[in-house]
Amino acid sequence: MMRIDKALIYEAPGADPTIDRSVLDTPDGKITIVAVGDPIQAPAVAHELAAHGAKLIELCGGISPAWRPKVSAVVGPDVQVSSVTFGIESLQPAAAYNQAFIDGKPPLAAFIILKTDAEPDQDRLVTVFPPLETHFVRVPDGASAAKVAADLAQAGFGLIELYGGFSTEDATAVIEAVDGLAPVGVGSFALDALQPVYRAATGRAA
Repeated sequence: MMRIDKALIYEAPGADPTIDRSVLDTPDGKITIVAVGDPIQAPAVAHELAAHGAKLIELCGGISPAWRPKVSAVVGPDVQVSSVTFGIESLQPAAAYNQAFIDGKPPLAAFIILKTDAEPDQDRLVTVFPPLETHFVRVPDGASAAKVAADLAQAGFGLIELYGGFSTEDATAVIEAVDGLAPVGVGSFALDALQPVYRAATGRAA
């Protein structure tokens, strides 16, 4: 089994990225979760994570994709940078969540992380940066992610985001399971992220 170290950077009010972090050791590689108080801190944090071996760095849905090239520029071509975005079916519930956050009363948020040896009922972490409360739930596969996401949406969670390398089929299953009750954010790449792979396969730029 190939190990790939991954990292998740998310925005949380008042967070200090030097101390507000968690590290999960998994059969697939290390997963580092870091909270930043402002997106402007993301490039420096990403540079540090890449220097310590992270090969995939994911930015949360609260950090604009406009930060993705700035992060990519400091980590180099060997590190893939993804940012969570939302499909058309999630725009209205995402806007409702954002307005609730602005009003100081956001519903609970959940980040579902792919971790092959996870036990979803036990592998959970909660962080609180008032008014934000985020639940991190580790799942072993896409089917588990869909079940967990449906349960969380039914319980009133107002935001769900996927991390750690879910396939498009997994993301589809989660979106369908949630059935519009909450926005579902999915990691995305720009075309330039595929350039090294395309160049290696064809010998020319895309």
